[in-house]
Amino acid sequence: MHILVMILLSVHALAGVFWAGSTLALTHSYFEVTPKLFRAQMGAAAIAVVAGLALWGIVIRGAQDPMAHTLALGAALAVIAAAVQGAMRRTPVRAQRIAAVLLSGTVVCMVIAPYVT
Repeated sequence: MHILVMILLSVHALAGVFWAGSTLALTHSYFEVTPKLFRAQMGAAAIAVVAGLALWGIVIRGAQDPMAHTLALGAALAVIAAAVQGAMRRTPVRAQRIAAVLLSGTVVCMVIAPYVT
């Protein structure tokens, strides 16, 4: 079980880092660049969310503590970021900027979750 958790955590982190990093980078890009990365970003988003759900099912298992609530908030922000990126394809730079704020919140939630009391 520990190996599965390590693999899922690695996949979740790598996909999330690409998704959040490319989103932050694209907030200052030209219009032509953003659509070229859309599929890769949404693929990374899907992988990050699926791996996160699997981790939630294995590690959290219905816990109702502050850490679980913080992780749930981060997950919700990530799902909203993906929805924004998907829905606002006609204004991709604006979508990237909104998603960047949401994904920054997600990263903060994931980092601080073990320390929330």
